[in-house]
Amino acid sequence: MGKGLLLALGMAVGLVGLVWISARQFDRTMDAEIGELLASAHSGERIVTEQDLESLPNPVRIWLQTSGIVGQAMPSTVRLRQVGRIRSGPESSWMSFRADQYYVLEPAAFIWRVYATMGPGLFVRGFDSFVDGLGRMQMKPLALFSVVDASGSALDQGAALRYLQETVWFPYAALLESIRWEPIDECHARAILHTETGTVEGTFQFDEEGHVTAFEADRYRDEDPEPTLRPWRAVTCDETAIAGMSIPIRGEGIWELPDGPFTYVELELVDLDLDVPRLYPR
Repeated sequence: MGKGLLLALGMAVGLVGLVWISARQFDRTMDAEIGELLASAHSGERIVTEQDLESLPNPVRIWLQTSGIVGQAMPSTVRLRQVGRIRSGPESSWMSFRADQYYVLEPAAFIWRVYATMGPGLFVRGFDSFVDGLGRMQMKPLALFSVVDASGSALDQGAALRYLQETVWFPYAALLESIRWEPIDECHARAILHTETGTVEGTFQFDEEGHVTAFEADRYRDEDPEPTLRPWRAVTCDETAIAGMSIPIRGEGIWELPDGPFTYVELELVDLDLDVPRLYPR
């Protein structure tokens, strides 16, 4: 075997080892942050009653009744798993992904950890978080270096809107003191979320049976030279019984751009637990 081939083989083995070490370090760091998040949850004994729903706009009240949460205990934490595909721009290729996500209801917060596949042997490790009213996003090809490491007021707003929209998977959050509802009509209601760093709002859309079908808001999108406020929409469907609730398990995220709609993520929930404040096993 030639020296050149031995050198190339050694470099390949070294790279594989470095990637493995970096991926393990990424997960250890994320495990610690997720553990801290779950430990911060404010727990309390509260059963959801019909009286809790009386002051809500009619479509929101019907949604919560349809979801099956009346008579159930309000959870402190939520964890879920997703699979799907995602892309960074209209001309970018789709990447398949799997993710685990952890929420705290009070104070409102989440951490989303993702593993996306770019191609054979190529992957991205990353996270999107909303903690203490602050958003942060990081994406690391092969877990080695960051191509995205973002924070700031625009991301704070976007992460808060993401939390607000994703309450469709744990409707109990609609009753939080940090969320205020305003009526629009029989199929729409406006939700306003108050966080440690500001206030965001968006519009939920409901069908005749009381299921959430969409959420719309103006959200900051990362663009050059600076984040730009764009219409953003999340569409949900396929109501399924899970964790004692009726919730949609499929969804899409869509930006309304000058050239037309851009769908950047398609996902499916594959697991969800209430009040299981532990990390999923790897």
